[in-house]
Amino acid sequence: MRATTGISAAATAVLLLSSTSAFAVDAQAFGERLKTLVQNGDHSMSYSSAEADGENVILKDVSFGEDSDVGDLTFENVAGSTPEGWTVERLAFPELDQTEDGKRAQISDVSIEGLMLAGTDTAAAPAAMKLSNFFFDKATIGSINLARDGKTVFELSDASMENEIGDSGSLATEINVGAFTADLTTGDSPEATQAIRDVGYETISGSLNGSANWEPESGLLELDPFLLSVEDAGELSFTYAISGYTTAFADSLSQLQEQMASNPDNQQATGMAVMGLISQLSLNSADITFTDESLTGKLLDYYAKENGQSREELVQNLTAMLPAVLGYLQNPEFQEEVTGAVTTFLNDPQALSITIAPENPIAATQIMGAAMGAPQTLPKVLSLTVDANTDAK
Repeated sequence: MRATTGISAAATAVLLLSSTSAFAVDAQAFGERLKTLVQNGDHSMSYSSAEADGENVILKDVSFGEDSDVGDLTFENVAGSTPEGWTVERLAFPELDQTEDGKRAQISDVSIEGLMLAGTDTAAAPAAMKLSNFFFDKATIGSINLARDGKTVFELSDASMENEIGDSGSLATEINVGAFTADLTTGDSPEATQAIRDVGYETISGSLNGSANWEPESGLLELDPFLLSVEDAGELSFTYAISGYTTAFADSLSQLQEQMASNPDNQQATGMAVMGLISQLSLNSADITFTDESLTGKLLDYYAKENGQSREELVQNLTAMLPAVLGYLQNPEFQEEVTGAVTTFLNDPQALSITIAPENPIAATQIMGAAMGAPQTLPKVLSLTVDANTDAK
């Protein structure tokens, strides 16, 4: 009975070991596919060996170019194959700490989750996966610190980017660059540094984030919004929507980029191809808005002092120049609108907006034709308006 039990245990152990070996990920195939895709993107990559540790793949001595030695990388829970593509549950990068010529860069807590490598057979891949050889669900950077001669010049923390493919194949992206701080007095120009000090922005802090959505079938691409906020300065918001950016357009754009890379001297054919692609796009809407917190007033005070004027005198001079600057448009009505909005904003800096809101999407070729042949019609073609202090009230 004991002998039978011993034989059974031994057989079970052999079976488990053989099963582990049979289902272990092909580390070498994964490493070579990753290397190929990186090189297809005009970058270089090398590693000394690829090892499988269960479902994990460890690439040893990874380097991206001559001066980018990363070290060992562990790709967690790898699955797939080169034909169908590879998936990686998580990839964490080692901390970076490099110093050269008095400049030090420190980057920590960098990771990628839900990493996907394109396979050789892309027929069944979602449209978003066809735009790039790489896709990921989430990427994060814990912190970045850049220093010069022992003094921190830039800091960033908690940056992230998330992607999600919907049931219809749509791609939603959320970008959060996190909180940043920058020292603006470390430049090489003493005059510029002094001007920055005089304005009052030796150090700035803020955040940057945005969201985008792409519908491959309809070709609608939206950015809403892209928002840059700087403390005690202001907030810049940018939104737009274009149509015509379909899967077919993306494929044509990719092919054109490959052709340009392989034959950069054929500029005439490239120009015609670019125009052909542009003709497929239309502008649905766009808006850029600056909401002031103190930047405009500080700049006006600085330049007024430099010119030996009061702020009111400087504003009068600036607004008096606008008709001449806008005269080339040959559109007195729009010229009056812009002059009025800018004058209102400079006298009471709150918010300044430029908005494009046509009833129907405007073809890119129509916009280009108006710009070159009849620039005075552009404001009407685009339904372009300029407003001051509207969003701030």
